[in-house]
Amino acid sequence: MKGILVSLIMLAAYVLGVIVLAHLFKPKRHTTIFFPLLLASLPAYFGVYALLPADLGFLSAAWMGSPAWLDALVGAGVLVLNVHSFIDYFFGFNGGFSTSMMLMIYRAGTEGLTAREITAGYTAPDGTDKIMGWRVPKLQEDGYVTVEPDTGRCDLTPKGLAVARLADFLKRCLNLGAGG
Repeated sequence: MKGILVSLIMLAAYVLGVIVLAHLFKPKRHTTIFFPLLLASLPAYFGVYALLPADLGFLSAAWMGSPAWLDALVGAGVLVLNVHSFIDYFFGFNGGFSTSMMLMIYRAGTEGLTAREITAGYTAPDGTDKIMGWRVPKLQEDGYVTVEPDTGRCDLTPKGLAVARLADFLKRCLNLGAGG
């Protein structure tokens, strides 16, 4: 139980650390904070675990993990899984178009926004669509798609095909429907 409690304390410290670092460094991509901070959090977790008393001053003998090394490893595993959940939440919430659009409408005040005004929020000054203008080149850069220069036609690379097939299989297994 000590391992799980220490992992929850470290998760709170991790989230606070992300908040502080994001405000200090204003990163373009938060992955530059998430993963290095996780790597720093694991040794810190084991250090905090080692420094605290076995019973944390309030745990009964029945609640203390035995052996201690296993309790420490379980707590570290819980920490990693909780950080993973936090990162998933961050990208799902922050990267979701619905949330982004609702914030845009909220920030417009009582007047609200028209559909054209919302669309304009996702268009760069040069007229480039910010969604397609970033996502497709990123998929191309990462080796998932190729783009025919003359026609703009996108095709999957073998790597992209493998990922698409896996995603299709998982969506069918989980009965998630046809959407992206």
